[in-house]
Amino acid sequence: MVPWPVVRHALIWGGILSAIVSVLLLALLWANAEVMLGDYPPDIRAKFGPMSARTRRQKLFVSIIGVSVVTVVVTTSFAAVRASSGGDISFATAFVHLFVMFSVFNVVDLLLLDWPLVAFVPSFFVLPGTEGMAGYKDYWFHFRGFLIGCAGILALSALLAGAIAAVF
Repeated sequence: MVPWPVVRHALIWGGILSAIVSVLLLALLWANAEVMLGDYPPDIRAKFGPMSARTRRQKLFVSIIGVSVVTVVVTTSFAAVRASSGGDISFATAFVHLFVMFSVFNVVDLLLLDWPLVAFVPSFFVLPGTEGMAGYKDYWFHFRGFLIGCAGILALSALLAGAIAAVF
């Protein structure tokens, strides 16, 4: 598979991954925002306090579902890559595909989830007892998370590409 078809394919699958995970994240925030406590700014986490035992159990269940969904989407996305490459997937092809796909989600997460939540602060996003705190309007906190995500995506893409290239 030549680079541009790989990028185009990864952009499409990055959009699919983003749509699915974004819906799941918004549903999770609406159902129990406390599950995402570790992703809130430090001032909000400090004021809210530790996660309840019930929410910790829910977080384990949610994490298993999240990893499963991402695994299914990534695996499905590689079926067409494998077919187009005659069954062999090189490290470079796997790396570009993974990096682009996960980067699309990282950008969508920042621009369509994090920053709008910061701009509008919907009630389902506010943890009880933390109403009006400065952290809810901290765009920089989420941008730092985006940059950390970029580094993580780079490392994860290289690691997974190595494994995929070894198997295929």
